[in-house]
Amino acid sequence: MMLIHRYLLCSLHLFTFNLVASLFPTIKEGRKMAEKEHGDETSTFSLDEIERIRVQELVEKTNGIPPERFIQNEFNRPISDLPVAKVPVIDLSLIESNDFEQRQQEHFRLKSASLSWGLFQVVKHGIPISLLDDVRNVTRLFFQQPPKEKQMYSSDGKVPDWNQGYGSDTILSHDQILDWNDKLYLSVYPEKAKNIDLWPPEPKSFRNLGLDDDYFIDNGAKGRIFERFTYYPHCSKPDLVLGLKPHSDASSLTIILQEDKVPGLQVYNNELGWTKVSTVPNALLVFIGDGMEIMSNGQYKSPIHRVVTNSERDRISLTTFVLPELEKELRPVDYLIDGGKPTLYKKMLVKDYEKQHLLDFTQGKIYINSMKA
Repeated sequence: MMLIHRYLLCSLHLFTFNLVASLFPTIKEGRKMAEKEHGDETSTFSLDEIERIRVQELVEKTNGIPPERFIQNEFNRPISDLPVAKVPVIDLSLIESNDFEQRQQEHFRLKSASLSWGLFQVVKHGIPISLLDDVRNVTRLFFQQPPKEKQMYSSDGKVPDWNQGYGSDTILSHDQILDWNDKLYLSVYPEKAKNIDLWPPEPKSFRNLGLDDDYFIDNGAKGRIFERFTYYPHCSKPDLVLGLKPHSDASSLTIILQEDKVPGLQVYNNELGWTKVSTVPNALLVFIGDGMEIMSNGQYKSPIHRVVTNSERDRISLTTFVLPELEKELRPVDYLIDGGKPTLYKKMLVKDYEKQHLLDFTQGKIYINSMKA
């Protein structure tokens, strides 16, 4: 229980810092043919064109009609009529309360949410609503820039170990079904992992808040932090595509700031199947990641989730990934396997896990299932 509490508090602290450091200022100015019944509902592009053009540009060229490379297999297509997930609400102020009973009750709620759903929404997190609004607005401003401006921060061929920068799906095979989104992906911690060429140079505060280089170290932060700013364009055939395919996160924790008025996130529940995620306005949505599930020896759950598109409205989100150091060994915590308790997961270096996770993700597979001992 204390493990996830420490991760949560540290992650929210870093999340807040990175919002201020990166976003508060304003940014300046081939898959086979789809089934016959959908043959007239797709647009045609060559493989080379699909892999070069961003989704946002495709929408402008096709009036939102998806090319065949984006058409999901029938079993994987979204369903509009789904139940709404009752995502637990955690009051962060109570977790840090001086009142022992209040603190214990909220700790219990946090543990219960992590054991069951593997996700929860955090309220009273201390981040001003005005700042959250600015984050959403500035994210939109970035994606509203002309293609040539955004392409200056493209990740194409620049970062071999991680997909930093502006782009769309990481394409590893010609038969890969693509997601309907564009994104700006940045490493923000540790400092040496930043690819500063992919950070917009203006305004200067996008790159630096003026803190000492050892700020995070002095405040006890460990591991790595990535930020993903995602833009999901509208799609005229939302029943055929996915904004983001089903997956679990390779992180320890994932923190999401999403739009309150444009739903799209869905989570899979073993009893209910796919469910819609609806959050309290301005709450932060926290997902348990694969790293936490493995470290907890399966007690905490890394939920499978996906994003669907909207036929009329675009959608944006900001996602913070908290990950262990690359050279660390990913395995269950020792005290959770003492006393004859079986080890449920294999050991693996974090860097190897992330590489295989990415490969399986592009193929529509859930890699953590392969880690079961």
